[in-house]
Amino acid sequence: MNPPNADNLSNIDIAVYALYLLGGWRERVHTEDIALKCFELAPSKFSWVKYPEYPDNNTAYLSLGDAKKQKYGALVKGGSERKKEMQHIGGWKLTLHGVEWIEGNKLRIEESLGKHATTGERLDIDRKLKELRNSIAYSKFLRSGESGDISHAEFAESLVCTVNTSSEILNDRLEQLSSIAKELKKDDIEKYIRFCREKFEGLLK
Repeated sequence: MNPPNADNLSNIDIAVYALYLLGGWRERVHTEDIALKCFELAPSKFSWVKYPEYPDNNTAYLSLGDAKKQKYGALVKGGSERKKEMQHIGGWKLTLHGVEWIEGNKLRIEESLGKHATTGERLDIDRKLKELRNSIAYSKFLRSGESGDISHAEFAESLVCTVNTSSEILNDRLEQLSSIAKELKKDDIEKYIRFCREKFEGLLK
């Protein structure tokens, strides 16, 4: 049975919130994990019709597909892991606009669901922040700002990467940190990320 006020929410509301709870503001999450979380949050909305004790993967997938559309705010990006062209980048992740949307709608959604849920990802987030703060590059940036002489190797090390790491992974790590910084309102980290994107633009293409 759904929470008493779950009908006040759209399927998009619940799917995007489920993605957020699963850490989708920092990394991609598998469609089936999101479907299961949607089912836990609002069973009647995300179950099979004939066998309501089972989660309906398709309802969650369609809701995420709608949330991806511009007319609904382009809140998520990604796609089905079953599509051949998506096999290496399958799953879903909140866009920066999606993170902002969550900030503005989280209280409304949680009140309708009758609970205040947490991501359960705090330790992992703390680890990522500690790795960045302990890096040479970030220390130089805090000390000297945009005039800091940060090398390619130091920039890569701040993302727990090496000089041989691909641009795809570097961009993904930067986006993870950007989402964390925006979620936790860490202005210094957001400034560092903007600086790195400009300074190492050639590496990130």
